[in-house]
Amino acid sequence: MTLYDSSVAIIKAGQASSGAYVASPTFSQYGYSWLRDGAWIAYGMDCAGEHASARAFYTWAGRTLIAHRDRVERVLDKLQRDITPEDTDYLPTRFTLEGEIGTDDWWDFQLDGYGTWLWGLVAHVEMTNDHALWESVKPAVELTVRYLTPLWQSSTYDCWEEHREHIHPSTLAALFSGLSAVHRRDPALVPAHLPESIRAFTLQTSIAPDGHFMKYLGNTAVDASLLWLAVPYGLVSVDDARFQRTLALIEQDLLRPGGGVYRYAADVYYGGGEWVLLTAWLGWVYVELGRTTEARKLLGWTAAQATADGALPEQVSEHLLHPEYYTEWENRWGTVACPLLWSHAMYLILASSLKDQI
Repeated sequence: MTLYDSSVAIIKAGQASSGAYVASPTFSQYGYSWLRDGAWIAYGMDCAGEHASARAFYTWAGRTLIAHRDRVERVLDKLQRDITPEDTDYLPTRFTLEGEIGTDDWWDFQLDGYGTWLWGLVAHVEMTNDHALWESVKPAVELTVRYLTPLWQSSTYDCWEEHREHIHPSTLAALFSGLSAVHRRDPALVPAHLPESIRAFTLQTSIAPDGHFMKYLGNTAVDASLLWLAVPYGLVSVDDARFQRTLALIEQDLLRPGGGVYRYAADVYYGGGEWVLLTAWLGWVYVELGRTTEARKLLGWTAAQATADGALPEQVSEHLLHPEYYTEWENRWGTVACPLLWSHAMYLILASSLKDQI
């Protein structure tokens, strides 16, 4: 079985009957479904032609959000009364596979997943012309837009579930892209000025003095999630000078020569290994830039990280940035997540995008 086929099979095996995708079926902390991970997994399945699987996820997401409408209404009511919500008031970043809110402590106030599910839903509908799905989940779309409208400028945890006190360009880009996609699909649901306000704010606040995007406002380091600003979120184009400067720094600081991509230079999670999904993501950016030879090399590196039974991990640990932290995390949560469904999804996305270039 090829890695492409085993990726599809592993994702299918990790999809619950509810439609939710488990982040990892074997890792101690990842037995939940994230909207962020799930939307990327669904997009990977759409790229592989597995549209029924993607549809089941978006149906689950819509059903789950409507089930927690009261939480949204309470947050909006507090904001209207000028009361700052507690972190426990907000929608979570992950749900149980049945669509419930978990009881474990987690870094829950994140917004990028809510932008990403909107982006992925519209991408699925546009790819499949599944108008019936759109109509069935429109109430959840409307609810999500109402939730994000007063919150988009908030400091939140980032996509790595860190730095609650900061505002993150990759989160802003996800919100811009998701709200733009909904506006494109149905202008009545999102006023055009909302995503454009997010774009303007990002460009005004997130550029370092030397012209690259910052990891978060006030931190001039780069983070590999900044790749998302151009691909696929489109807050800027791949040939934008600010993105090009950011890409050059990611290549310089976070791409190991002949290897994979690190999240950011100060990463200590499991010692800071090379992330499979980010390596595939850089390859996706290269495809968009026409750098297909480099993209194929990264696809090959990604495939080489698979286990004998075709499972891709979250990260690999042979060349850690901060190896002194590895044992601490292993003692806390066990070995690195493998398989990680998001890693498999990004392999499918990169492989599919390269197939189009042949």
